[in-house]
Amino acid sequence: MSSPLRLLAASLALVSLTLAGCKKESCLGNDEGCRVSSPCEKLSYSCEAASGASLEVRVLTAQDKRVGSNDPVPGAETVPGGLNALGARGDILLGNERAVAVIAGLGTTHLLDPGGGSLIDLSVRGKNNDGINQVLPVVGILPADAVHYTSMKIIDERPTRVAVQLDGTLDGKPEFPVHTLYEMRPCEPGVRVRTEVLNASVDPQLWALADGFYWSGREALPFTPSEGTGYEHPSFGLTTIGDAFRKFPYLTATLSSEPASSYAHVACGETDLLEGFQSDQISSSGLPRTVVPPRDYLVFERFLAVSERGDVASAADLALELRQKLHDEKYVTLTGMVNRRGAPLGAGREVSVLISEGDLAADPKTRIPWTQVTPDKEGRFQARVPAGRNYVVELHAFGRKVADRQLDKVDADANLGSLTVPASTRLTVNVNDATSGEPLTAEVFVVPVDAENQKPLEGSLHGRFGTCAPWLGPPPGPSPACNRFLVHNGTATVDAPNGRYHIYAFKGPFWTLARETVTLGAEDTTLSFTLGKLPLQPAGTVGADLHVHGAASFDSSIPDLDRVLSFAATDLEVIVSTDHDVIYDYTQIVRNLGLQDKLSTVVGLESTGHILWMKRPGYDIPLVIGHYNFWPLEYDPTKPRNGAPADEIVEPGELFDRVMASTTPTLQKQLVIQLNHPWADAEFGRDLGFPRALALNTRKNLPSHDDGTNAGMYVRTPRGGFANNGQHTQEVMNGTQNDLLLPYRSFWFYTLNQGQRVTGTANSDSHSLTDNTVGVPRNIVYTDTRPGTGFDTARFNAALKAGDSFGTNGPIIEATVDTASGPRRFGLTPLVPSADAQLHLKVSAAPWVPVDEVRIIVNGQVVRTIGSAELKHPASAFGTEGLLRYERSIPLSDILNRTGDAWIVVEAGAPLPPAADFGGPAGDGPDGIPDTGDNNGDGVVDRGDIEKDADYGPLRNAPPPSSEAHPLFHFAQVVTGGYPMAFTNPFLLDRNGNGTFDAPGVVP
Repeated sequence: MSSPLRLLAASLALVSLTLAGCKKESCLGNDEGCRVSSPCEKLSYSCEAASGASLEVRVLTAQDKRVGSNDPVPGAETVPGGLNALGARGDILLGNERAVAVIAGLGTTHLLDPGGGSLIDLSVRGKNNDGINQVLPVVGILPADAVHYTSMKIIDERPTRVAVQLDGTLDGKPEFPVHTLYEMRPCEPGVRVRTEVLNASVDPQLWALADGFYWSGREALPFTPSEGTGYEHPSFGLTTIGDAFRKFPYLTATLSSEPASSYAHVACGETDLLEGFQSDQISSSGLPRTVVPPRDYLVFERFLAVSERGDVASAADLALELRQKLHDEKYVTLTGMVNRRGAPLGAGREVSVLISEGDLAADPKTRIPWTQVTPDKEGRFQARVPAGRNYVVELHAFGRKVADRQLDKVDADANLGSLTVPASTRLTVNVNDATSGEPLTAEVFVVPVDAENQKPLEGSLHGRFGTCAPWLGPPPGPSPACNRFLVHNGTATVDAPNGRYHIYAFKGPFWTLARETVTLGAEDTTLSFTLGKLPLQPAGTVGADLHVHGAASFDSSIPDLDRVLSFAATDLEVIVSTDHDVIYDYTQIVRNLGLQDKLSTVVGLESTGHILWMKRPGYDIPLVIGHYNFWPLEYDPTKPRNGAPADEIVEPGELFDRVMASTTPTLQKQLVIQLNHPWADAEFGRDLGFPRALALNTRKNLPSHDDGTNAGMYVRTPRGGFANNGQHTQEVMNGTQNDLLLPYRSFWFYTLNQGQRVTGTANSDSHSLTDNTVGVPRNIVYTDTRPGTGFDTARFNAALKAGDSFGTNGPIIEATVDTASGPRRFGLTPLVPSADAQLHLKVSAAPWVPVDEVRIIVNGQVVRTIGSAELKHPASAFGTEGLLRYERSIPLSDILNRTGDAWIVVEAGAPLPPAADFGGPAGDGPDGIPDTGDNNGDGVVDRGDIEKDADYGPLRNAPPPSSEAHPLFHFAQVVTGGYPMAFTNPFLLDRNGNGTFDAPGVVP
């Protein structure tokens, strides 16, 4: 805050005190930090190092090393590590004996933070278990409700306290000064925070002064004690969020991956309850919604504690301890033991104990869940709950409640005795190479044999992250996750509920598939599989996934080890790391696992718009520009975001320029820019694809310049460097479940018709073991560099930019067109076909990958369909025979039905699902993009397929087949939610031989 604003804030604060009567003293404008009487002063902790000698506060420099970073940096290991650790040079570190916190330095944007000052790391001292994406003070849910800090002061009052004071205003609103103080004292398990906001305007303001926690989906889960909540929270949209507010004594959040962590958020103020809303994306926890008159202010004081275990109890225990100190509340400690077969539980993550206030006979929705605890490997557990209440204790195993117990009026510590997990199986799986006998790294899927077996096995993480059958572990974390697990170096052992299963061993789309059907009972079971690599992938190619997420992403919690093992499990050769808003490098993990001769990693980034700001013509709601991938980049863990440039509040072209400027001249020449999921639906109010955010109408040609329309925004050059449509590649297939393939494909076809030479790609966008399988789909890139230590990223990228690749989740398409100089593959360099040119096609696939259709597309229209009757089909899904499905040459004259230049794309796999175009994001009718499928299954796509109160949609894939006789059955078990699909990049046919490709434009 500038000096005039600081004086104004201080003066108005004093006026407010005079007019408002008896209120707590404000600290606004206090250069020395907040020293007024605080309810947090009731907190008192003692420990062995009570002298405060371990307190620290400082600005991080380039010499500081983040623990767990892949590339060692000289200096002391003082910056906390963990799945979400972000601390870097320019950030501020606070620490004591028990905890270490990092506050983003001024000018450093992170996610929803417009300019620094948010809490980005909080870890137990020495445990390096940061699981915080971001915590920032807010007064609402809109972008301008966050704080933009403009000044910072470090307060070093050792041995009493260390603190950081930040001053600023609500973003873009100087009439609302804000002051925040982060403080740490000796022996305390976290950080004290005080925020004040002043209404210096002439109008009253409705504010919900709170902390905003950004969880982002697959990471820490919020848990609050209030009726019917716990992990469960009401769903809401931006227009119904007011109905989702609840009151609760504390907020906890748990990250069950490794290293595990949990957090407790407790208010220190006069009220003993917090108010807010919760979701697995974002939480608000703070003061009640309040109308603040002019010249009045709000003060929010709270404590945020961190623990080293990944269950609610480790945080709730701290929260109840805090509330005892603040409000003299009493708690009791419940202990017990969980047994399996009368023996210690073991080290699994599939058992959980939920403790709720209430009665067994009552509706569970009327209970108040207070805590959840994961037993240790010996089966022991303990958890604190408020004293003097009735409790229901539930034992959950494999995602389902398996036992419960009533406790009446618990006034003292109590031992619950033993709880027993029902019989389960210790399942060991061995996987070896069919040719060499060597152990393999692979992935195993456990599938109930039918619906009758599936229903009793369905489970979830207390209602979160969807259901799995069976549920072997939390879906977002390490193996086992959901119904699958990784086999490393030939063997793995898991606990599984009893039942009858198909058990599949899988190593990617170019290997055989193996299966055993077994009944798992009380006895331990060992299964052995052999898998063989099939001669499918064309010579001179590498298989690459250009869109992959790991723990560095704000929406992923899969540990690095399991992430890299998943690459090896599907036999990928090239991986581009594209974590959200942060550069990351898997090289060291690859080396640690001895994979450096088989797997090459490329350092990249996925930029991810968070702050809503962009306005398209005729639409007043702010938007963001969606997501883009960039590679290769430099990984530097000493820099904010590991060297990624700031990506908020800029158009794509300016972002492209920033990324280019952020890297070295050598890497600039190689840079690849990829438009991701161009027509994906918005998520939590934020657009995932720039074309859809602009609501482009693909039935109209693009303008040649910015003409003031939506399409003009798409083609314009904002800063004189890159244009907004300056990407080199764009995704056509994204994810194992290719339910949005049709709109992505349609938009790619549109850009080709507009003359944009952009390579189509196929990527998994995998964040875990369960959302999408890494490498399914993938890109097969023709390049003369091989994976391993000699891999040449420059040659690989050059091949991609040239379109010398095809995308697939199973089928292999080899295709050439005759020219005067011989056959030519597809690519983005125009070719002149010979007078009697033919299209030479060869389609192959693993026996378990059905190919029922081959399509030839010219200028976006299917002109030839080669149906199932013309294709070959293998006799067995589990053999090695029957790879070739189609091989033939087709005269171009048979498929080119119009004059002029043309482009050709070949597809192979399953027939495309039926779809229609009823509308679009602009709300003014059809836009040329398929948006509605046959959702009622009547064989016709019409308005009966559109959901109530919607103009169009959705697009959904058909449910997986239940009959083993269906051709898709085995494919659907390991490529979950998808159907076979491969596509080539285009042949650009310069039919008049003028040396250029004259695009056809929108085809009538």
